[in-house]
Amino acid sequence: MDYPRDYTGTNLDINIGTAFIIMPIKQELDMTLAIITEVCENLNIKAQRADDITKQDIIMSSILNGIAKSEIVIVDITGNNPNVFYELGIAHTLKHRQSVIIITQDKDIPRSTPFDLRHWSIISYSYNNLALFKVNLINKINESRKYIDFEEYINRLLKSHAFDIDLIQQFIKVSKQINITNLELSCSILSENISIQSCNRDKILELNTYLTTLGDYKNGEFNKITWLLKYLLFTSDFVLSQYIDTLKTIFFKEWDRKTVHLINMDYWEMVANISFKIIEKKHKDKFDAINWLAKYLRNYRMGRIDRVRTKIEDFMLTIQDKDVDKIIIEMLTGPSRTAKESAIDICGQKPIHESINIIMQFLINNESDPHIVRSCIIALSRMNVTIAAPIILKWMEENKDKWGIQAVSASLKSVAEKALQTLDENIFNQLSKLKEE
Repeated sequence: MDYPRDYTGTNLDINIGTAFIIMPIKQELDMTLAIITEVCENLNIKAQRADDITKQDIIMSSILNGIAKSEIVIVDITGNNPNVFYELGIAHTLKHRQSVIIITQDKDIPRSTPFDLRHWSIISYSYNNLALFKVNLINKINESRKYIDFEEYINRLLKSHAFDIDLIQQFIKVSKQINITNLELSCSILSENISIQSCNRDKILELNTYLTTLGDYKNGEFNKITWLLKYLLFTSDFVLSQYIDTLKTIFFKEWDRKTVHLINMDYWEMVANISFKIIEKKHKDKFDAINWLAKYLRNYRMGRIDRVRTKIEDFMLTIQDKDVDKIIIEMLTGPSRTAKESAIDICGQKPIHESINIIMQFLINNESDPHIVRSCIIALSRMNVTIAAPIILKWMEENKDKWGIQAVSASLKSVAEKALQTLDENIFNQLSKLKEE
């Protein structure tokens, strides 16, 4: 048989949107059970009781599991049933105080309730006024759900992102020691239990410093956790709606090319992720976010091994947003060669047909960079631009020295052959003859 102590600790997953009911199993309380169930259903909470299991050892296991894993526990102490009091004691041991709701039909609570429970907030109800009972129960449940057990919340959140349990426990311990108030504030924001009165711009700045400090602890032991929390916090609806200017102060910094290094990838990835969220939400600062992404792609110091660049390209490829497509077109005609190559690749895969004439113009103007040419040919092939076939052939004729046996040259030759096979078989044959000359 399971023992209550087996269910202590924060490693158990709490099933949000569930309630466990503890009450005497008596016919005269069936209406109470029905009302609790109805109220919970209206609040999108699944309520259950463990009395449909016959074997006593299984019943106890089900009760302990229900108490430990339910978001809310509702206990009816009507009649001072000893089993109910035993299970209530377990609930008070396993749950935080706000998640345990006590109700009773007994009118004189000071006289009918054991001394140890008299200081608790207890809902007294009567079948003569069921409307009042429902209102009081709804209010109590809503009040209970606003409370956040930050240790339980952070534990569950980080476990859902596959962090090691021991690392999670170390993180919670250290984060409490450094500043427990900031940890609680983080949980309030993440759980959407926050108001403008309880948070301000300085607090957001302080949270960023707090998480940065935690990330540096023990040579970056918690770095991945803190970057995740920063992302979740600073892309929450509350922060984006209230403190976008503060985020821009923290993250959307101007930089010159010398300041962007691969060792700063976590920082740049954070800014990219925030930009993605702003664009997806069609926030009023969407254009600043789009321009930041384009600026990053224009930075010629970043190479193909840059994961942030890859994420930005993938985002621009998949997001359906006319303003993003517009900036991609603008990158085609800008001075940055790396941005041009990225934009050409995106245009071909998305596809953005407005880019066709610009991409063909690269070949017509005899572009000398084989990387850009290769991207142009692939893009035109993907968009099935048949009129581009003679233009591709002409570029190949005029630039024989750029498609030899070296890595880029060889791939360029192969890419051109594959494209012309798709676009125009006759012109493909002309390229084959050109190879043999």
